[in-house]
Amino acid sequence: MIAARRSWAAIVGLVAASVAIVAAPRTTDAQSTWEMNIGSLAPKGTPWTDMLEKLEKNIESKSGGRINVVIRPPGVMAEIEMVRETRKGERLQGCGVTTAAIAEGGNVPQLQLVELPFLFESNDEADYVLDNVLFQPMSETLARRGFVLGLWSENGWRSFATKAKPIRTPADLKGVKMRSQESDVHLGMYQAFGAVAVQKPMTEVMTALQSNVVDGLDNTALYIQSAGLAEPLDYFTTTRHIYQPAAIIFSKLWFDQLPPDLQALVLESKQFTAEGRAAIRAEEAAMMENFSAFGVELIEPTAADRDAFEKVGRTMHASFAATIEDGPTLLGKIQAALTALRG
Repeated sequence: MIAARRSWAAIVGLVAASVAIVAAPRTTDAQSTWEMNIGSLAPKGTPWTDMLEKLEKNIESKSGGRINVVIRPPGVMAEIEMVRETRKGERLQGCGVTTAAIAEGGNVPQLQLVELPFLFESNDEADYVLDNVLFQPMSETLARRGFVLGLWSENGWRSFATKAKPIRTPADLKGVKMRSQESDVHLGMYQAFGAVAVQKPMTEVMTALQSNVVDGLDNTALYIQSAGLAEPLDYFTTTRHIYQPAAIIFSKLWFDQLPPDLQALVLESKQFTAEGRAAIRAEEAAMMENFSAFGVELIEPTAADRDAFEKVGRTMHASFAATIEDGPTLLGKIQAALTALRG
């Protein structure tokens, strides 16, 4: 049962969107109009674009037409470029991308910690840490880098997808050429598993698969299918090794020029966090069923194999955190929160 409506390009991450307001006031702030261009890697009809369209309607309606929101189609920019353009506040003044892309493009390495393999065991754990442990400190860090954190969303749970060779155990990854997101934490994960990491922006992944530059990738079932990447693949192994958040961030240069009432309105976007997460998660089961229609074999690791994947993935937590400013302290806060949640 393949339906475009049931596919999603993440985020994502998550997945991803860019927001821009470009225009100088014509007379007074109360009479000024602003252009808000939203760019996204998400295809039309997916939960991400549904959320963006709701955000668009909310802002345009409540601003009384003072903000005109335009959602840009995917494929114009890679995620990291979106982040860098957002900081400038010229072509784009905001974006919705994975936390890995923000970490790299925005020079916010602390955000890589949330993508450590096997850090979270459930959606509830990830939601709690992002909302209650990280939102405020990451807002402050992003502000120092020239961004305003609007809201968290997600790409979802990443798993391994390959051609020709199935991945059933950690040993199966050794020597396999895997597309890696342009992120140190993803590179470190593949190094831990003995795979050959090939960094590629998502816009180049299909060509890399077709030309055998890579043998596979990791991403969510939703993203793989909605981005059209399932066709060259043969196997999807549900390791769910990384929970990948996404976020909508705005240019601080742009945001600071808005009158206070419009700043408050833009920050209302946070209300869409829970709704966006729920819509994305509702698609996952359908995406798993869809794989058979693409000729992709779904592989569920045994309990022993899953434990083996987790054991390897977690070996890099402390050493990776040590490479990041305040990394050990921040990881300690995350782990303390998780320990409390788990009782």
